[in-house]
Amino acid sequence: MSVSWFCRAALLFFVVSTAASAQDASGRFEVYCDGIGFFLTRVVGAPPTRKMLLFLRTDFPGIPYVPKNEWKSVYVYRDGCVPDGKCEVLTNGKVRLDNEFTPDSRHATGQYEIELAGQYIHGQFAAGWRQRRYKSPVRICE
Repeated sequence: MSVSWFCRAALLFFVVSTAASAQDASGRFEVYCDGIGFFLTRVVGAPPTRKMLLFLRTDFPGIPYVPKNEWKSVYVYRDGCVPDGKCEVLTNGKVRLDNEFTPDSRHATGQYEIELAGQYIHGQFAAGWRQRRYKSPVRICE
């Protein structure tokens, strides 16, 4: 009996610890003329607000297309920034989307990997589309 109880307790501990370490980041994304901004919250290992902006430059200006399951480079900005060239890039990272991203996409899920101040930050994310109204364009593409 005690062996069975011990096995159940060990299994429960493993499931709880795995679930706690696999916390997903969530947030929103905005589409720009030359890329996509992922505004993520609950990023484990990020600076104190646990929020970051990952800017993914697309290969075709004006067409937000990203193939699925390919690692793509991103610029990583601190919380409170928009990708307008006024904020300094903290570091570079990469993302891999679970589904193909097209101009009609309203949801995006995937993985991210960032190295920040010697710390390796990685995880999964889910983001929904959000159209923001700015007084002037965030990014200017010609």
